Amino acid sequence: MLNLPVFDTTNVNVWFAQLEAIFQAKKIQSQMVRYAYVVEKLPPEIASDVLDLLNNSFDTLKEAIIYRTGKSQERNLNDLFNTLQLGDSKPSQLLRKMKNLLGKNSMFDSLFRKLWMDKLPTHTTQILATLPEDLDLEKTAEIADKISDAATISSDNAPTLRDTPREDEFNKLQQQINRLSEQIDRLYRERLSSAHNLYESQRRSRSNSRGRNDVYCRYHRKFG
Repeated sequence: MLNLPVFDTTNVNVWFAQLEAIFQAKKIQSQMVRYAYVVEKLPPEIASDVLDLLNNSFDTLKEAIIYRTGKSQERNLNDLFNTLQLGDSKPSQLLRKMKNLLGKNSMFDSLFRKLWMDKLPTHTTQILATLPEDLDLEKTAEIADKISDAATISSDNAPTLRDTPREDEFNKLQQQINRLSEQIDRLYRERLSSAHNLYESQRRSRSNSRGRNDVYCRYHRKFG
């Protein structure tokens, strides 16, 4: 008697893949024997749904169960783009779930990588962004796991300091704003002083010019 996994309605393809791996390992090639094992493991509600095919071959029954109980491609893609989130999973586990949902559909590697990274925490993606873009996605996921593990350990060791990094960032930002304000104020005063000096210089220049003209005019009136 084979110890087969319990029927999994959430991922029928994976369940059948497990069955076929066991059948291969036990050298069970007969369609009839495979069929009998599957029927034995089917829950009553699933068996009733494929009642019209219970006298067919294993392959026919397998295709029908996958088609009738499995998610449609449209639903899988919707889960891939919208529903699926990291949750309590590791980044590498999320990646595998996304690949399962993608199935046989094709997607540019760069787009798939971005879609995966968009579902990760910000601090993780900031570090991953420094890695080469052509780094294998599986390797990238391993690095993401290590980042996630390190963040978890750090959080567990210092639960009372969870908000400290945020406070530090705020303080640094406030200091930068203050320095920038001082620089702007100093620049404003320097320009104001330069404008005042220029005005005084031009005023003195005009005053000297008028003085010279007055002397010339008096000389001209006196001596012609």
